[in-house]
Parts: sequence; structure tokens; C-alpha cells
Amino acid sequence: MSSATKKPKTDKKGLLERLNAGEVVIGDGGFVFALEKRGYVKAGPWTPEATIEHPEAVRQLHREFLRAGSDVMQTFTFYASDDKLSNRGNEAEAKHSGAKINKAACDLAHEVAAEGNALVAGGVSQTPDYLSGKGKAVVQGHFIKQRDVFVENEVDFLIAEQSALKII
Repeated sequence: MSSATKKPKTDKKGLLERLNAGEVVIGDGGFVFALEKRGYVKAGPWTPEATIEHPEAVRQLHREFLRAGSDVMQTFTFYASDDKLSNRGNEAEAKHSGAKINKAACDLAHEVAAEGNALVAGGVSQTPDYLSGKGKAVVQGHFIKQRDVFVENEVDFLIAEQSALKII
């Protein structure tokens, strides 16, 4: 994260601090269906590029989740690994890399989270290379690339959906 886009330092409590204090922490979600209903994406494995192609729609949805009481802004990055972007006829890889999508999603989530003292969770995408038998090193490489973007962009924690592999 460059110094121009670095998130401001706050006294915001982290996830574990909130949970240890007995707080209920509510996350956002449902991006694909909400964006599909609004005409921005077609549900399926070709949706996370909306963070780049329709950032105003993703930003607005984050704001709606924040106003509804969400304490966590999850990056809209599910299916945003490079191998997933090129899987099943998806054409997004030709236009955007997973890193570019993940960075844009971090920026949007941080922007809105700052409006309400919310946390930002980086959403680690599954990798179809695991099912294709590409091997442990290739699969871990996809996770490491995603993790590196989230660390560089200072998300508060990670969420790994539908992944049985350890993120290192």
C-alpha cells in the first residue's frame, strides 16, 4: 500500500479484541446476488472484476451493509485467484489479474470501513488448480499471491472460504 493510500491509524479494536469483549461482530456479504439483481454482474465464476469495472456499485453495496449494521467489510474477491479467473471460459484474466482485483477490492473495503470504524476482511479465493491436480506448490503459490496482496493492503484479518488447505 503506498503512503498516499495507506489506511489511517485509528484506535479501532481488532476482531479478537471485540470478540473477547463479548461483542457480536457482524459481517457483510451477498455481493454476487445483490450486484446481479442490479445488473452489474452475472452470477458465476466471473464476478470479482466488478471491483474494477463497477467500483461505485461495490462501494455502494459496502455502504449499505455498513448502514445495516455490519462491523466487517469483506473484500469482494471470491473467485479472484489467477487460475480461477481463467477457469470455465471466464475472460476476466485477459483484462485483470487476481492481484489487481484484490487490490481494488481492498481499497473499496478500506474506504467504506473508515466511514464506520469497521474491520476489513480479505477474502481468500479457492483455487481450481487443486481439483486439477496441479500439486501442492502451485496451489500454495495461488494462496500466497492472494495473501501478499492482503498483507500489503493491511486488511484486519483473512477469510478463506471453501478451502481445505492451510494458508502459509
